[in-house]
Amino acid sequence: MQLSNTNFIFSNRPRYRLARHGLFWGVVQLYFTVLYGVFPISDFLHRGYGETEAFFLGFFSSGVSSLVFMPAHMVLSYGIIYVLFPRYLDQGPYWKMVVGVILFSFLSASASALLSTSVVTPLHSWLGTSRARGGGLTYLLMAGLRGGITVGGFAAAIKLVKIWYLKEQAYRQIEKEKFNAELQLLKSQIHPHFLFNTLNNLYALTLRKSEQSPAVVLKLSQLLSYMLYDCNASEVPLEKEIAFMKNYIGLEQLRYGSRLDVSMSFHGDLQGIQMAPLLLIPFLENAFKHGTSEQLEQAWIFLDLSVDDHVLTFKLVNSRDADSFAPSAVGGIGLQNVQKRLELLYPGRYELKIQPEEETFLVDLTLRLPRESAVLKPNRMPVVEIPV
Repeated sequence: MQLSNTNFIFSNRPRYRLARHGLFWGVVQLYFTVLYGVFPISDFLHRGYGETEAFFLGFFSSGVSSLVFMPAHMVLSYGIIYVLFPRYLDQGPYWKMVVGVILFSFLSASASALLSTSVVTPLHSWLGTSRARGGGLTYLLMAGLRGGITVGGFAAAIKLVKIWYLKEQAYRQIEKEKFNAELQLLKSQIHPHFLFNTLNNLYALTLRKSEQSPAVVLKLSQLLSYMLYDCNASEVPLEKEIAFMKNYIGLEQLRYGSRLDVSMSFHGDLQGIQMAPLLLIPFLENAFKHGTSEQLEQAWIFLDLSVDDHVLTFKLVNSRDADSFAPSAVGGIGLQNVQKRLELLYPGRYELKIQPEEETFLVDLTLRLPRESAVLKPNRMPVVEIPV
């Protein structure tokens, strides 16, 4: 059984708990046996025993003594971790814990003094070691208190480390769930925002009784199919995202006709690249909503997307009405959402430049995509009770 095994450390199953407790008290037994075993050896050597016999008798006497004192040590150790910590560690009042530690320490020291008088001292008297002389009540209480605090302190420290670790894991799980909830909220806001813009386009065509309305409905159904089924994944192939953008631009071209000039370029290592879905479409939405739709004359959009060694470069420039120029404007909810998603999904891996000019609006995104998926996926951890 490996100590690094999570079941051994945290499981509440009886066999693991017994193994943990057995290991702890075995280490305590060995510690006190070795620590106090050297003192009786000189007594046995002076009495004429050989070195081997003296070593054996010395460690035997200290081993039996430490075993006898073990119940007294358990009083303080288990009193702290099973009585005081569950009741007062999280909510207090902490003065009650302090009083409890003092009380259990006194009980442990008293039990140790009683065991010393009734068992350990007679044993050493029979063996003829120096500890046969015993000591006064104050000495016995202080000696018992020293041993109890040593063992109880180790037990409490182990318990506190385990509590800290499990709380840290719980905190990370809460942060992970908060991350995923926020991410899903941002993604869900893209769908109605996009649908609202597209339905507005369709409404404008139906008002004119345009023959292009059926084509718009067909493209809209293709786009919705992508959003409903493919975008549920944390990542999608870049080629599908490009196809989505082309369909979206095609839909907008049906609406604006010859009044809109679109130049698109997609090049580089596009195959096999994975990225978060619907990450680039808000930039296009912004270009059409705040650029093309507000212009009465010829409008234009330039789009360039390239991938080189898993570094995606996305540049989008669109014309805009000079009368609506506002240096501080960076778009509406769409651009705000995409910036939040970038920060959540690719922190420290992107550079985004949004530059509104008097007659143009520039978006320049450089995104360092990982060679393996780095987008966080939901991964629920089992709820683990805090054992000892």
